[in-house]
Amino acid sequence: MGTLTFQIFLSFLVLFLPFQGQKPDSIDAIAGFLKGSDSRSIASFFAPIIEMNILSEENEYSKAQAELILRDFLLKNKPTTLKIIHRLNSNPNYRFAVFSVQSVDNKFRISISMAKDDDSFHIKVIRIEYDKEQY
Repeated sequence: MGTLTFQIFLSFLVLFLPFQGQKPDSIDAIAGFLKGSDSRSIASFFAPIIEMNILSEENEYSKAQAELILRDFLLKNKPTTLKIIHRLNSNPNYRFAVFSVQSVDNKFRISISMAKDDDSFHIKVIRIEYDKEQY
């Protein structure tokens, strides 16, 4: 009886403990929101001031302004496919990712730079450019 109880306890540990306390990766979450054109959810990751470079137009915007600009871009260029082509998440205070995004008419590269503030990562920079491979 003792061996059976031990095996059940061990099975419980193996099955359930690895999943406790794990946060979803912010880069994967943002990739999903980009694919779904969900600018509001992406904006939840924005820092209070964000640098945006969209197709060579660069400026700094408030979180609310940046969300409107990103929403407009995603409405005009709704992603059909998205692939993460590069990610840097080994630094405890910095994250970086490059996404390849295909819309109906164009292919883009979207890069994000995130820095850790308090206990969470916030997007500080978004760059959107035409993918050079398409030309």
